[in-house]
Amino acid sequence: MPTPSTDHAVKRRPVIRQDPQAYRDGLSSMVTSVCVVTTEVDGQRYGFTANSVTSVSMDPPLISVCLADTADVHPAFSQAESVAVNVVATDQHPVAQAFATAGVDRFASARFSPGELGPPLLDGATVSLEGVVHQRLTAGDHTIILIEVAGVVVGGGEPLTYQGRRFHTLSPLEPTALQPTGKDSS
Repeated sequence: MPTPSTDHAVKRRPVIRQDPQAYRDGLSSMVTSVCVVTTEVDGQRYGFTANSVTSVSMDPPLISVCLADTADVHPAFSQAESVAVNVVATDQHPVAQAFATAGVDRFASARFSPGELGPPLLDGATVSLEGVVHQRLTAGDHTIILIEVAGVVVGGGEPLTYQGRRFHTLSPLEPTALQPTGKDSS
């Protein structure tokens, strides 16, 4: 029987210092949701596109988002008290693109409504999670923002995904494809 340490289907590539592109290529193969993260500081709205949003804890309800220290919105998110994470719907890919582009009026790309805590919520998002900043952690060249979720607005529609450096939509498997293939399904 092959073992994981001796049976490799692909050639192993060194990571980071020897070949940073191997790391980038590996991460780009992962499928992630596309989110627009927003806040409001001193009456000014800020936002960015992220695919590094993760559920962290149920008690308290925490999610995390990672933001590059070099991002133009980093100073605002370093002092923000509340944040919204908006999961972008498939028909909102231009919004995701706008929020990933520096030097443009990102909020002109869609309608936003103020959340109960203040950060803008994306109208038509698949889901918007609004909360207060629980903690910020420095990790390499990024800041991890832990957000304690205080409200959830469930929209509808399918979420936009990102994989292989491109936007994608979901294609659910047919129920028959989910059935066990073996004789004993217990």
